Amino acid sequence: MTSSSNTESSSNTAQSSDTASSATQEGSDPTQQSTSTGEHASFGTVTSKAGGCVIGNPNKYISTKDVDWVYENRMGVNQTSNKNWIFDHIVANKGTLNYCVRWDSSGKLSKTVASKFKAMLERQYAAWNHWLIGYGCWPYDKIKVNMVGVAVKDKSQLDWTDDSLGTIYEGDLDPEGVPRCPQTCYRFFDNGPKTWTDTSGCKGEPFDLSLWPKQGLEGGFGYDWGQEVNLDNMVENIDQEILHIVAHEIGHGFGLPDFYEPADKPNEKFPPAIMMAGSAMEITDSDGWMFRRAYESIRDRYNFK
Repeated sequence: MTSSSNTESSSNTAQSSDTASSATQEGSDPTQQSTSTGEHASFGTVTSKAGGCVIGNPNKYISTKDVDWVYENRMGVNQTSNKNWIFDHIVANKGTLNYCVRWDSSGKLSKTVASKFKAMLERQYAAWNHWLIGYGCWPYDKIKVNMVGVAVKDKSQLDWTDDSLGTIYEGDLDPEGVPRCPQTCYRFFDNGPKTWTDTSGCKGEPFDLSLWPKQGLEGGFGYDWGQEVNLDNMVENIDQEILHIVAHEIGHGFGLPDFYEPADKPNEKFPPAIMMAGSAMEITDSDGWMFRRAYESIRDRYNFK
């Protein structure tokens, strides 16, 4: 299924911002140190100084020139001006992301299916994080996901009543009639006061992102607020290692763009990527190196060493 993704925030009501131990890692110069011991993607040709955080350039699959073109022409200022990327949430929460489920359907959601959302999301983040482990002093070997809320129009749509999968929120609807977790619980970086929102009024747990399964949606949407995806497609593929639409939309939340038109790419030979919908069903080296560039451009805000 081809994702018709968009890097613009869609109909979430709450607005986000404008827009271990030290070990030498495989693939790096022996004098290059990483802060992580987890399995990771190749560091390519290491360009950083000895003893510093490992930074590199691709040496296979995609060229440095193409990766740099994408950053300079498709990301750039948008990447550095936004302080609400998923990167920022992961760092603020020390390797954890809290999710709200917005069940956008008149149908029922079983506990059997809902209990799989956490592991499904963690698999997608593990696939992306494989490219950051040990790179640029990124300290997180694993991204943990907590499901802290389930929003429905009516509790009768669920076959459970306890809070074992997060607080159940009934009847809190956005202007388009879509269930949502309370806006007092939405934690994001507000570009106005330049700080994270005050969630002290949240009666449950604050959430960083929304997983928004929507009945009948064609493709998907994603940005720093979460992922809106086709409900049936997601549920049918819930046990697969990589759900390419969900993984694609997560990529937008890190700042990666779509590649639909010739003008979106540096050249006609730009290699397959999960961000180029329909060309790959998993995260490729193209995605991985663009992801690393996205991180490199903002990592000074974290002061990792």
